[in-house]
Amino acid sequence: MGVYAKSLSFTRYFVRGETPADFYSWVDERLQAFLFRDIDDTTDEKAWGWVELDNLLQTSFGGGQAHKGEYLAFSLRVDTRKVPAAVLRKHLLLAERALLEQQKFRRLSRHQKLEMKKTVLQDLLRRQMPQPNLFDVVWHPARQRLWLFATSPKIREIFETLFRETFEMDLYLLFPYTLAQDILDPAAQDRLELLEPAVFALPAAR
Repeated sequence: MGVYAKSLSFTRYFVRGETPADFYSWVDERLQAFLFRDIDDTTDEKAWGWVELDNLLQTSFGGGQAHKGEYLAFSLRVDTRKVPAAVLRKHLLLAERALLEQQKFRRLSRHQKLEMKKTVLQDLLRRQMPQPNLFDVVWHPARQRLWLFATSPKIREIFETLFRETFEMDLYLLFPYTLAQDILDPAAQDRLELLEPAVFALPAAR
């Protein structure tokens, strides 16, 4: 679900780190260095990288495609290739039967089974097209704020790792407590540390 969708789910971050004077040109270079690489002709099960906002085929940032006024906007593309468990089991059984017939029904060794599974899986992966997914990113450098239009822990982990590798900057989740830490003066922050969480729920009936 992206930034253009009618309903939105997103994760908010603080962005912290040093930036060069030619910041926007540097961003283009870093996005280009970590852009998405296709895995259609491989047997890789997963790949990710940056693409132009809402355009999974555009993998060039040389023309400032990510610049949206005082914002930066681009997408994280994650391609996943998966073989359904039932399909894998079927082809393993077929391969096992063929090998048993070939060696006159002598019992297969553990090594043979492992090698057979590896071979069958690689063959099925080669025949399985990867499924692409886009997750939009909007970054306001002046305010050090960033929005990732995804909430899945797995996607967040991929995004956070790739963002840090790309820009060598730190990301921090933005939620009420961390937002208070950012805007309060030092004295108020000391009082904030003494607060205890409040539970807004009725106790379970016994």
